[in-house]
Amino acid sequence: MPLPMSKSVRAPVEQLYRAIIKHHFLTDSPPPEGPIPEGRFGSQRVLPPLLSEMGVEIRYHLARAEPWLRNGWKVVTRRPDFYPEGTVIDAPEFFAAADRIFAQYGVLVSRGAIIIPPAEAGEIGVSYGFDGTSGNVEIKLSNVTKVTTEVLAEIELRKLYLDWFHSGNRWISNYDRYVLSFESTTRGNFEYHHCAALRPGFLPPAFENPPESVPPHVGVQMRNMPEHTTQHMRNSDPQWMLATAKEIADHLDLDLLVYGHPNGCVIPEEGYKTTWNPARPDKHLARELGYLKSCRLMLSPDSGLADLMAWLEIPTLLEKVLHPGEFTCLAAGFRPKLRAVDRIRPIGAQADELLAVEGCVLPDDKPPPDYIDPRRFPWEP
Repeated sequence: MPLPMSKSVRAPVEQLYRAIIKHHFLTDSPPPEGPIPEGRFGSQRVLPPLLSEMGVEIRYHLARAEPWLRNGWKVVTRRPDFYPEGTVIDAPEFFAAADRIFAQYGVLVSRGAIIIPPAEAGEIGVSYGFDGTSGNVEIKLSNVTKVTTEVLAEIELRKLYLDWFHSGNRWISNYDRYVLSFESTTRGNFEYHHCAALRPGFLPPAFENPPESVPPHVGVQMRNMPEHTTQHMRNSDPQWMLATAKEIADHLDLDLLVYGHPNGCVIPEEGYKTTWNPARPDKHLARELGYLKSCRLMLSPDSGLADLMAWLEIPTLLEKVLHPGEFTCLAAGFRPKLRAVDRIRPIGAQADELLAVEGCVLPDDKPPPDYIDPRRFPWEP
């Protein structure tokens, strides 16, 4: 009889399917014999990037990379302005190649895991038998299309990493194992990736020494992700955000500055000061980090910007919060000031209250619900 599958067992079972299918493809087309060519970085001590969203890079990755950077390693990243000067290697060709793989296989990346919708691989059934000296296990998966697509994408990504990062003189590190472990995407595995946040011991160089200065201001960013992605549910209401941000700025007698990049945010065409300069797109993040030094309060969507505000200790009102407990992990290390907007109460009073608070403020002090049974974790596989 197939056994009911707990969420924490689904992940390794799905991983087993992936491993078997991957073995099939690799055996069907074995790699060429002989030594593996040195990667483009040669024997340099370079850390591969975390292919994930900004919030995860801030919550978990910067602090994980920091000890390596202090020991002379360098890191590849999409966001070099977050890291200490001299620790980043620019590799736009690598990310362009990774993006082509994502587009080819329909990959989304979240918390360092490959995600190809739907969230789970289908119905999984397990049957087994043991006689004291031997045993057998039979696993049935109702639909292998998703798992097979993940496998093909993972194979291509690993080839890409070899092309850039392989070196016969470089030992595999624990950092590599974390970044290169493309995990299963079931809800059980989400729990493994959702861990305590770690605050890095540094701040972005452009924040500490702004390349450009602006007057004290209220900031606002408006999220605008494509409708065909799973992220559009957190998109902003631009009219409400602009009107509310202006009301806050007027109440505090400060300028209003609209933050964001047109790839993922709404940028007003006229009537507002913005951080976006189409003539200088390459320096956009550094400029924004410098401007944030003068930001007294931010009106933010429920996005990675909220994590950035927690890191920089900028009081932030959140447009909406779909999962309030998601921010609880920031409390111990980051001590953020994050509060969800109450659309009934006067917004000026909410801004005053947040600015007056000393210490940590969170939308909710309760952690998110367990996706696996904590009475069994971590002993359950």
